[in-house]
Amino acid sequence: MSATPPSSIKLKASPKRVSGVTLAVDLKVESPKIRKMEKVELKRRGFKWSAALIILICLAVLLKITVRESFLNNPQFSLKQVIVKTDGSLTAQKIVRTSALTTGTNLLTVNMHDLQRRLMELPQVRSVKIQRDYEGCLTLEVDQRQPVAWLECAKLGLLPGRPDVGCFIDDEGVTFPCEVVTPAYLALPVIKHEALNQNVPGVAVTDLPVKSVLKLLKELQERFEQGAEELRSIDIQKAYAMTAVFADQSQVIFGVYDLAEQLTRLDRIRLEARHRNWRIATLNLLVKQNVPVTFRDAPDLKDLLDDPVTAAVNSTKQNKTTTR
Repeated sequence: MSATPPSSIKLKASPKRVSGVTLAVDLKVESPKIRKMEKVELKRRGFKWSAALIILICLAVLLKITVRESFLNNPQFSLKQVIVKTDGSLTAQKIVRTSALTTGTNLLTVNMHDLQRRLMELPQVRSVKIQRDYEGCLTLEVDQRQPVAWLECAKLGLLPGRPDVGCFIDDEGVTFPCEVVTPAYLALPVIKHEALNQNVPGVAVTDLPVKSVLKLLKELQERFEQGAEELRSIDIQKAYAMTAVFADQSQVIFGVYDLAEQLTRLDRIRLEARHRNWRIATLNLLVKQNVPVTFRDAPDLKDLLDDPVTAAVNSTKQNKTTTR
C-alpha cells in the first residue's frame, strides 16, 4: 500500500523521473511562522542597505568638503600673476585680455584647451604654450608671426606704417593687423597689391604673385641688406610682373616665373655696375635678351663687349641709356 503524498508535494513543469512517473517536488513549506521569519530577514537586509547608503552619502559629502576646502577654496591655487613671454606686434596686455583670466581664479578650474583655443584665434599667434605652477602663477609663451613686409591695398583700406589700418604679412603669406608701430616695423619693405580682392587676418594669401613676391623678397634681402641697394617696396603691377624699388630709387622689373634665372642675371649686372661705377636707374629682367637698362649718369662702356662677365648686358642701340 503506497503512502499518501504530503500536501506540500505538487506537480510542476520541471521534471524528475521517479519509477517512470514525472513529478516536481517543491521543498518550500508555506506557514505563518516561516512568512514572519522572511519578513524579519527582509527588514534586516533593508536596514543594512540603508545604513550602507547613508554611510556612502556621508563619505561623498565629506570628500566634497575636503576637496573644496583643500583645493578649490585654497588661496594657494588662486591666480595671482600672469606672465606673458612673447615678441611681436601683439601686446602682452591684449594677450591677457583675450585669455579672459581674472585675479583669484582657481588654477585647478582653468580649462587649458579652451584657453589655448582663444589665444590661437588671434591672427598674430602661431603657437601657444601654457604652464601653471599651482602657486598662483600662470605663464603664457606666445610665439607670434614675425612680419617680413607691410601689405598695401588702398581699395581694402590697408595702408603701411599705421597701427589702425596697417597690415603685416609673414614669410608664409599670412596677414595680420598691426597693433603697435616701432622703428623696426617702419623699416620693413612694402608689398603693394592693388589687385587683392580680400584680406582675411590669420589666413594665408595663396595667389601666385604673392608667393613669388615673398620668395623674391627673401632673395633680395639676403643680397642687399643695407645701403643704397636696400629693398623698399615691391609693387605687383600685373599678374605676371612686379617692380622692386630700392633705397636709391632704382627699379628692377621681375617676372613672376623663373625667378632663379632672373636673379642670376641681376647678380651679373650688379657686379659689373659696381666694377664700372654705374648708377642703374631701371632694369627690366622680363626681357631675356638685350636687357633694357637705364642709368642715372652716362655709363662707362669702355671694352664692354670684350668683357665676358658682362656678356649678358648688350650695349647696342636696343639698350636704353639715359642721363639723369
